Amino acid sequence: MKKSKGVILGLALALLVAGGVTQAASKVTRFNVNVAPFNGSAYTGWDRVSGTIQYVESIHYSLFSVGGDYTVDLRAQRAHDNARTPWARNQGDNSGATWYTNYTANHDHYWRLEISNDLTTPVKVNVQGFFTTY
Repeated sequence: MKKSKGVILGLALALLVAGGVTQAASKVTRFNVNVAPFNGSAYTGWDRVSGTIQYVESIHYSLFSVGGDYTVDLRAQRAHDNARTPWARNQGDNSGATWYTNYTANHDHYWRLEISNDLTTPVKVNVQGFFTTY
């Protein structure tokens, strides 16, 4: 019994290490931003994708809270060439999605989220959540 546990743990560790070699290095970036009224925008901090092999970059976001009964629109923006994903429209509390880009990560790239509200939103809206790139 102890021998089989050791084999299983060793195999799990080997798979974890092998998977880490082929995956992008990234971290979860939490954000808490205030979006200005009347079609205002806010930006999160940058998250780095560090790639040494070629794969398609992906960006995942999850919103915990959007202030009041309002919704926001989000898109991701890449730093070095200003590439952008399509807008995710009318996102509210507990919403999220993943964008699969057409961009190949074969070196370091940085992404951030742009968050915008509607032209008719008369108040500042607080948005909290996280995003990660891989």
